Amino acid sequence: MASGEYIEVPTGKQSMPVEQVYALARQYQQSGHLAAAADLCRQLVEARPKHAEGLHLMGIISHQEGDLVAAIDYVKRAIAAKGTVPLYHSNLCEMCRQAGRLDEAISAGKRALELQPNLAPALNNLGIAYFDREDFAAAERYYRRALALDPNFAEVHNNLANALRQQHKFEAAIPEYTRAMELKPGYADAAANLGSVLHISGRFDEAISSYRWALTLDPNQANAHAGVGILHLLHADFEQGWPEYEWRLLMAESRHVAPPGPVWDGGNPAGVRMLVYGEQGFGDALQFCRYLPMLKERGADVFLRLPAPVAGLIGDSMPGIDVSSGPGLPSYDCHCALLSLPHRFQTRLNTIPNPVSYLYARPEIAAKWATRLGSGPEFKVGVVWTGNPKHLNNRYRSTTAEALLPLLGVEGTRFFSLQVGARHNEMTQRSKGAVPDLSPELSDYSETAGAIANLDLVVTVDTSVAHLAGALGKPVWVLLSAVPDWRWMLVREDNPWYPTMRLFRQRTPEDWAGVIERVAAELRAVLAGDRSRLMPYLRSAARE
Repeated sequence: MASGEYIEVPTGKQSMPVEQVYALARQYQQSGHLAAAADLCRQLVEARPKHAEGLHLMGIISHQEGDLVAAIDYVKRAIAAKGTVPLYHSNLCEMCRQAGRLDEAISAGKRALELQPNLAPALNNLGIAYFDREDFAAAERYYRRALALDPNFAEVHNNLANALRQQHKFEAAIPEYTRAMELKPGYADAAANLGSVLHISGRFDEAISSYRWALTLDPNQANAHAGVGILHLLHADFEQGWPEYEWRLLMAESRHVAPPGPVWDGGNPAGVRMLVYGEQGFGDALQFCRYLPMLKERGADVFLRLPAPVAGLIGDSMPGIDVSSGPGLPSYDCHCALLSLPHRFQTRLNTIPNPVSYLYARPEIAAKWATRLGSGPEFKVGVVWTGNPKHLNNRYRSTTAEALLPLLGVEGTRFFSLQVGARHNEMTQRSKGAVPDLSPELSDYSETAGAIANLDLVVTVDTSVAHLAGALGKPVWVLLSAVPDWRWMLVREDNPWYPTMRLFRQRTPEDWAGVIERVAAELRAVLAGDRSRLMPYLRSAARE
């Protein structure tokens, strides 16, 4: 574009050289005056539709204004006008990633690197796109390439640590977060991320210190607030834990989108039409739906929205609660996230609502499973050994079917696999068919509840089945890793949420053999006649 060309600009209807208009727009954009920058840029690209720099800058401004669709369109137009600029492709990669268009993002990032293989920002952006695709090993490779070019790129050290964390390389992640904080002393996000890895590693005091440092740097750092809340809950400090845990709803990775309308503040719900919605997993829904009858008893009209696999069971068990998994929403006065109910009810350790059972298998489903499982004299035990593979801590909270095989030697028992998912048939294979695989018939939680209703005991790792068995009031023994989820708290062998539950904790990390040995010994004692060991905390449940 020749520098002598002029266009008319909005201010004073005067004519200015094209490059001066672009420079002024860029100056406005860099100083944060986005509206003025956008006005100049629009005038520029209307007059010169193939002005690549102006189109790209208009894309950047649209991105800053939160209009990803327009941003992507402008950058694509810039590339069409001048496709050899690596920066355009790199920025398109990040914009498409933020829009969830990961294939386009990766294609754009790779094109940027074809044009300039040593462009560290493009390597970083491509790494983030692969991270969002959950290809964490590929993300790690791109981050390391970026750091080889620019070792002082603080954000890439943080991103590399995130990829390492997702691959359970916790000890390797810690120095990367630390380096990010050294390079960028005010880096609150890195401090919060470091806190999460220290927590997972069982270094609780260091974790809370890191979270608190993040909050010193940024009092609104949602991950740090939520992390502090989880640590308080883990230590049974509900008073401090619940308010901080509310920040989970603002965490970027939660992708939480609240329904429209006001949030219930915990006031008198009498006469209020309230929408309660699940924002986490199936186990969370099973655990915290116990609060819904409390809302009903206080005069609220309650509408619960949950995924279909759990909606049927909860709806059947709680007459008077409108439970649905459908896309439409009823009219309502206010809404509340399901896991916010303990905070709204100001739940403390000694006020946990813990009826022996609050969910129930439908009689016809239970009767069907009674026929399916048979009525022999053996003590019937259901087993689950692994949870959702996408859960960050699943590697540590889960074990293997093979690890549970010693339980099969307990005389007088008969085992059934309640495991679903990719590993559902492992126990049947390892036991040479001695343990039936029930998963083909466990289509939802109503079916699983029907099966559990006909068992004498459930032995499971930390999965939704633990919550289901507890909510049904069935004896359930939960096998816990050395660093458990917050709801199991620390040290104690009972759980105040579920009176019929026993907890068997690892005494050292990853020592499942020791846990199974203790479970087998207790199971033998039960079969020898000491039934008090089956649910030893039933009478004393949780008023401590």
